[in-house]
Amino acid sequence: MIATALLIALTGFCTVHCVLVVVGRGCPDRRLEPAEIVMGLAMVGMMAPAFDPLSPVLWAALLTASVVWPTLLLAGRLGRHPRTAFEGTWSHYPHHVLSAAVMAALVLCVAPAHQHAGGGAAHGGVVSTVPEWALLALAAYFLGYAVRGVGSLLPRPAAGARLTRAGGPAVLTSSGLVSARRTVMAMGMFYMLLAMG
Repeated sequence: MIATALLIALTGFCTVHCVLVVVGRGCPDRRLEPAEIVMGLAMVGMMAPAFDPLSPVLWAALLTASVVWPTLLLAGRLGRHPRTAFEGTWSHYPHHVLSAAVMAALVLCVAPAHQHAGGGAAHGGVVSTVPEWALLALAAYFLGYAVRGVGSLLPRPAAGARLTRAGGPAVLTSSGLVSARRTVMAMGMFYMLLAMG
């Protein structure tokens, strides 16, 4: 319960950060933010089903839209710049498409059981239609993504250099916050999939 509550709080903060990025400036790619807002809200809703006012069908529709939108953007990028399609901010698009597709499937699979479970996240065995090996494989992927994200946030000063306030950890910068947010959401996906396995 403590882990679930902590992840709900962190994911809620991530969703608020997405909203602030949309209305503000500083993010290298704001086109993906609305889709990530949907992802964050869906994760909170899945971990706290008692406070989720939306139906599973509506969540599935919103998550499907958050799959289609970045897929279309990425397809357009591939058509214009095939050699650099997955560089820079675009490198996150395939991960988001996979995350949203997994969430859409899980919302439809888990929601009926949540109506009777009354708990957070998911309960073992409620996703009987999804093979356990698939859940564990996806959980391993999101764990790997989160570990890599944590590693990318660690400061790497040059040999003999000292960290100053201006050159502190990347997490203090706008792009660092985006990376930290996506790392937290990957950890949330890992937690949910592991609980379902």
